[in-house]
Amino acid sequence: MVSARSRFDRRKFLSSGPTDLGPPMTVLFGTLGWRPQSLLPSIRSSENLERVVFYHSDHAKSREARAKVMEFCRSLGVAVSAVEVSDAFDLLHVAGQIRADVRKERAAGSDLRFNIAGGTRLMSSAALLVCILEGIPATYVHDETYQEIPLPLLRISYGAGLTPKQRDVLSFLVHNRDKDFTETALAKALGVHKATMNHHVRELEAKGAVARLSDPTDARRLIVKPAPGMELLLG
Repeated sequence: MVSARSRFDRRKFLSSGPTDLGPPMTVLFGTLGWRPQSLLPSIRSSENLERVVFYHSDHAKSREARAKVMEFCRSLGVAVSAVEVSDAFDLLHVAGQIRADVRKERAAGSDLRFNIAGGTRLMSSAALLVCILEGIPATYVHDETYQEIPLPLLRISYGAGLTPKQRDVLSFLVHNRDKDFTETALAKALGVHKATMNHHVRELEAKGAVARLSDPTDARRLIVKPAPGMELLLG
C-alpha cells in the first residue's frame, strides 16, 4: 500500500515553477519571399525550436516557397504555421498583424526570434518595425552565402520611452485623430493644468510623437496632432 506522503501529487506537479521545466521553447517568426533558403538557416540554428510562424504574399512563387519551408519543418518534426498576407504592401496593416501574433506567443512564455530576410520590402520592414517595438532578436540572411547576420537590437520595449502621462496624452490624440485640439483644449479634455500640458506636448514633440500645426482658419492657433503610425507604437 502506498502511503499518503509518497503518493504522487498531480496538483503540485502541475503547479511547479518554470525553473523545474528547463529552458523555454523557441518560436521562430519569419517573412518569406520566393526563396525558401532565406528562412532555412534560422530554422536550423534555433535552439529548443517548438514552432515556426512565417508570413508570405499571395504570389504563386511565394506559395511555392511556402510549401518547401513547410515540408522542411515537418521533416524535422517541428510545427509550422504559414500566414498569407492579403495586402503585403500595406506596412502598418502587416505590422499590426505580426505584432498581435508576437504578443500572443510572448504571453504564452515562449522565447522569440525573427528572421526578416524574405518577403516584399514592406513586409520585411514591417517585421523589423515589430522587432524594434517589442525588443525581439532579429536576423537577416545574406543573399548569396545564406549566412545569418544578427541585427543589433536591444531587448527593450520601444514604447517604454514614453512616460505614463505622455502615453495618456498621445493615446487621447490617436483616438481622436479626426478632431482638432489646441493645448488649452487638450488640457481641459484631460483635466490637467495648461502649463502641465504644454510640458507634455513639448516632450512628445521632441520625441517625434506629435506635431504642432498652424490652424488654417486662425494662424494664431496651434493644433496638436499625433504623428502617423502612432497607433502601432501604443499597441
